Amino acid sequence: MPVKKKLIEIVFFMTLLASSAAPSMSQENPIKWDALSSDEKQILSPLQDKWDKLSPAKKKRLIEGVRTWNAISLEQKKDFKQKLHTWKQLTPDKKKRTRIQFELFQNLSDTKKQSLRKTYEEFKRLPQEKQNSLLSEYYEN
Repeated sequence: MPVKKKLIEIVFFMTLLASSAAPSMSQENPIKWDALSSDEKQILSPLQDKWDKLSPAKKKRLIEGVRTWNAISLEQKKDFKQKLHTWKQLTPDKKKRTRIQFELFQNLSDTKKQSLRKTYEEFKRLPQEKQNSLLSEYYEN
């Protein structure tokens, strides 16, 4: 695969990279709303009415997400919000393709993942004009 196309594809892989889903939690220990910390309740408040209907695994992922969110810097939060906004603007077809690419990435060997991450970092260091040029060239072909 030509380097230019490889760089472009990596851009899409990396936009969705996040920590893998937390391992499933046993059905025997459902997490009760009252057991959440005040920070967790505040962030998860839109889900309070639905909380008891969520699976224990989903609850665990949500709580881990809150903990991760609280641990990151303001700059990281700003970056995440921008990526979320971009994601919301994608068409359903583009979202589907991105999910497929993410799954393909997750199934790669660690060596291949590292190689793609390195290439992506190289792409990010390029001037914006060069990045745009590569993206335009990729979509024209």
